[in-house]
Amino acid sequence: MNAPVRIPGQPAPIGDNAGPVEPTPFDLSAQEIGDLYEEARNFLDGEPIQTQAMAEAVGKLMASIRDAAKVADQRREAENKPFNEGKAEVQARYNTLIGETKTVTGKAVLALNACDKALAPFLAAREAEKRRVEAEAREAARVAEEAARAAFQASRVDDLAAREEAERLAATARDAEAAARRAEKDRATVKGTGRAIGVRKTYAAEVVDTQAFARWVWANRQDALTGWLKSLADQLCSQGVRDMPGVKITEGVRAQ
Repeated sequence: MNAPVRIPGQPAPIGDNAGPVEPTPFDLSAQEIGDLYEEARNFLDGEPIQTQAMAEAVGKLMASIRDAAKVADQRREAENKPFNEGKAEVQARYNTLIGETKTVTGKAVLALNACDKALAPFLAAREAEKRRVEAEAREAARVAEEAARAAFQASRVDDLAAREEAERLAATARDAEAAARRAEKDRATVKGTGRAIGVRKTYAAEVVDTQAFARWVWANRQDALTGWLKSLADQLCSQGVRDMPGVKITEGVRAQ
């Protein structure tokens, strides 16, 4: 027979002589904050506060809610602590293998970086050679196409031998163009056990003219710039800066 189900905070079911289940920290905070929430519903019914006594009662309620929220957060941290410590321990162990942070570089990352540094010059040289071959193939295709065009222009319809030569040159030009396309697709690679490893161009931006870049961003990425400016204005306003050209400061009040 299955044991009776016991619910925290509820009376023990029939057949269970062990007494009520001890409430968990979450149960305690849920009860405390739930009670305060219901009390707030009674006070905050949409009617404005008219008396000092009512204002002080709401202020006391706010303090109680803050205290209950603080206790709930402390309980949350305590309940999370074993999981966080376990997660941190697992993360630390794996960081020695695959981590890439400000303080730790894992062995796999170190090895991959070393392989990349070793392969990059070799692949770059091979890629440069293939691009040289491509350029030569492109030039050969251009010359062959011009020769075929000139032959067709110079030949007469009734000059069969000249037309045959023009057709031969046209076929040569087509072959040269096909060779150029193959050369264009030919890339320097190193075959691994999975996908081939090749060269990839990388780009890094450095702002050398702030004003020119700002004008370009305003013209081409205005939404992004506006969002960043709004965040900066909020930050400066929270730091006490009030005199900012182009920024409207709206004063408000809140209880604290």
